[in-house]
Amino acid sequence: MRTSATSGSRFAVYLIPPYHVARRVAEVHRLLLKQFGFIAAGRFQVHATIKGFFKKVQGPLEPLVLRLDRAFAAQCPFTVHFCGLRINEVGIGLDISKLEGGLNPSMMALRQRVVEAVRPFIAPDCDFSDKDLSTPFRAHITLAFRDIPRPLYQDVLAYLAEAPLPSEPFTADTFHFLEFLSRDWPADWHRTLTWRLLKAWRVSERGDAATTAQTGTA
Repeated sequence: MRTSATSGSRFAVYLIPPYHVARRVAEVHRLLLKQFGFIAAGRFQVHATIKGFFKKVQGPLEPLVLRLDRAFAAQCPFTVHFCGLRINEVGIGLDISKLEGGLNPSMMALRQRVVEAVRPFIAPDCDFSDKDLSTPFRAHITLAFRDIPRPLYQDVLAYLAEAPLPSEPFTADTFHFLEFLSRDWPADWHRTLTWRLLKAWRVSERGDAATTAQTGTA
């Protein structure tokens, strides 16, 4: 398994929701592009971040993938609940961080396991580490972010009030490891962002994971 022939790669690990959830969120991404011109959220798969962007140290991918294999080998499916909207200075998303009033312990444990798996491979000059690892982790599915101006928040929220947003719990059992490329990581990286899927895991109640190798580029 090779990275793209560039020093501009970043990597991430995502929870991938089921089709019926992804379809509704993708519709929101398309309409926010059509009606407001927002492009950032639609550059990605529909996902919830488990480990956000990181720049990798030099060397092959296989040792990192092996550590992720081990992390997901111990993972069982768990239930995810929608808990309203998550609104902050970065954007608007669907909050999926909670369970019965507190943080979802299965989600938090997975986050910790994946972070520990990738930590030895994060480059010292990684431009995303401080933001990702020094702030509290709150799982969410993004609807709009980064290119949504603050003065438009209320207009977007009013527009989303009519959207058929997903609300029923779903089972988290599918996870992706991805490579991202951009021509402008220091600034407007979302405008030229592309990605490719490096590996997928589908976990089972037995605590093992069926895996799929790299499939394509977006």
